[in-house]
Amino acid sequence: MKYCFLDLETTGLEHDKDSILEISFITTDAQLNEINRCDEVIIPNKTPLIPFVTQLTGITPEEVEKNGKNFTDVIAEVIEKIGDATIVGHNIDFDINFLRSNGVPLENNKRIDTHELARILLPGEDSFSLEAITNKYELAHKNAHRAMSDVEACLQFWPILLEKIKQLPKEAIPSFDEFFTKSKWHAGKLFLELCGTGDKDKFYAKPESVTQTKELPEINQEVIEKINSEHTTFIRSGNTGETARWITKLAQVTDKDALIVAPELKFLPGIQQLPTPSVIFDPQRHIEFLNSRGSLTDKETTFWLQCATRNWLGYRGVNFFGLYLHQREWWKEVCLTSPDTSTFQEIIQERCKTKILSCTPAAWSELCDLEIIKNRKLYILESELFAENLLFAPSKTISLMKWLDKEETSNAAHFFVAGFVRDELSRLISRQISTFPERELIPSGSRYPEFAKSAREISPELEELAQWLENSEPNLVRWVNYFPDNGNLVFGTWKPIDWRDMQDKFKTQEAVICNRHYGGESNAFCRVFMGRQDGYFAEIPELKQNLTLEIPNNLVSSKSPDFNNFCQSKIAEIATQQCDKDHWLTVTFSSLSSLKNIGTNLRETPPANCTVLGEKLAGGDSKLLGNLSQQTQAVLLLQKLQSPAVEDLPFKTAVVQKFPFAPPAPLLDFLKAQWKGTGTFWDVWVVSTVAARLARSVSQFSQLEKVIIIDPAENSGWGKNIISQAFPDIKK
Repeated sequence: MKYCFLDLETTGLEHDKDSILEISFITTDAQLNEINRCDEVIIPNKTPLIPFVTQLTGITPEEVEKNGKNFTDVIAEVIEKIGDATIVGHNIDFDINFLRSNGVPLENNKRIDTHELARILLPGEDSFSLEAITNKYELAHKNAHRAMSDVEACLQFWPILLEKIKQLPKEAIPSFDEFFTKSKWHAGKLFLELCGTGDKDKFYAKPESVTQTKELPEINQEVIEKINSEHTTFIRSGNTGETARWITKLAQVTDKDALIVAPELKFLPGIQQLPTPSVIFDPQRHIEFLNSRGSLTDKETTFWLQCATRNWLGYRGVNFFGLYLHQREWWKEVCLTSPDTSTFQEIIQERCKTKILSCTPAAWSELCDLEIIKNRKLYILESELFAENLLFAPSKTISLMKWLDKEETSNAAHFFVAGFVRDELSRLISRQISTFPERELIPSGSRYPEFAKSAREISPELEELAQWLENSEPNLVRWVNYFPDNGNLVFGTWKPIDWRDMQDKFKTQEAVICNRHYGGESNAFCRVFMGRQDGYFAEIPELKQNLTLEIPNNLVSSKSPDFNNFCQSKIAEIATQQCDKDHWLTVTFSSLSSLKNIGTNLRETPPANCTVLGEKLAGGDSKLLGNLSQQTQAVLLLQKLQSPAVEDLPFKTAVVQKFPFAPPAPLLDFLKAQWKGTGTFWDVWVVSTVAARLARSVSQFSQLEKVIIIDPAENSGWGKNIISQAFPDIKK
């Protein structure tokens, strides 16, 4: 057997549009003895070399001009040297697709993706990127993102993966021999040959459980007694970590069992969690996933084996399974489906003995009828996100994507989508369908019997959708979302009565409610959206943030085409003036697209002596946080990330690029229409939730001193109102 360890550098991500910039590979025999190699810089023949790619790869226009070759001049050598070798690389399909698009016939070459193997064999890793892996295992990788450097790193990583396969026992994988005999996944031959030949005790060492490392604050006894005597207490949140620790201490010193409900449970280390069934792995459904398919794709194989190894290690929670976005749909096929399952009931019985539990707002909404929840005092961190979940929890959605992807239902599902979009959605929006996602409420009383019939013909699993399409009852709110990029159609429903039932359940429990916005004496937001108004308003001085607010002069309108350029230059200016090793800068963006646009440019020309790091700019969150901890002077660009890992870093100035309005939602459109003319929706919902998001965006930085807002809307009446609710104690 021959292997070809291969990597390309390219001018972009699209194999049919972008150019190969560099090709490197080493072919070896089965013992990894080198047979030949290729290492060539290629002159781009489609999209050109741009500065960002130069910064990423180190390949300059001068190098291309001096050493570059036309790919047509090297293709014969490439084909000859690769021959019939098995092609190995990290995310190797990317490289294979580029080579095929440029005339290299690789249809008969087998492939092995080291990234797929890493996801199966290295549980618990924060990142599976080649750069992160080589750092972890101290492999030589001096020029990451140069093709030959990546090839050599992958070649060094290969024996580590083989050793992991040897350490993995066959019993870790259900129906081992049958599975790999039927599998078309070429790496399966390695498992058949090597599994169980090594020391399984070395396969994976479980990490120690995370505990609270910071000292919990002392709480005034009078405050404790007052809160204990009240059915409802309202508190203004401060720094996220400090508020979480304060609430944890309060829960410890009360007599009643506690449930802390928080959107980010990472801020509650060491507190046992109450999960929902959908985040718990079900071994039986894992087998059914395999049996429901005649064969598995390479991606499905990776997912199935990923689940098998983690289940063998004794892990059940989805957080440990390290799923990618495309794998989350498959997770729905291997998780528990109901609180009534014996596995989930065992978890409940185990958790009942614990004085303090934590859960997400979604978990509370799903499990609030269980005794383990009803008998506990609630501590709600971030009331606004809890209320949003309370509002949306009764809603249900059904996506057609599953049937669009299945070969046996694809045609019928595509006809259904095309017909509904053409005949109904375009009529509802009274214009042509655009290239952007569309969302529209379905008018009350509308019935679609023909589409209901079509849904039933696609699959019996769409019976509920068929009933929605036939249902004309006035108290059923329905909507449809269309996504032109993938052709998917998503239907949704919601009933006001179900929302009120949720509120009634919430109102029965004693609760300490932490608000991010300042609701005033009327507390209208909590009254309308949580059903809670009366209660004790506790002033907790130690939770107040001492911040100053700065509004720069000559702000550019956010509707102007120059707004992004202005933001980029203003961020660079602030960083240049203020950043040093003891004073870092963080910037919150209203959307990921704005962050990527501005962040990419800032990374190309960073402020003096600063490292610019950004959410989703170079790898996942764990990679970002790992890089951040190694910096001496940083500018951090964020959109949604919330993590205790940044709490004590020296971020002292926060820039807010734009007021953080939530993406449009049909359910909110419905409420807005119901309250049209009263001002309730804007004043009570929008101002409160935007203020809460604004406060949240800076709340994870404990050393913060200053907030700079560069959205000119701050000068409007509503903008000033949002700022005053987000930062009632701020100094201007």
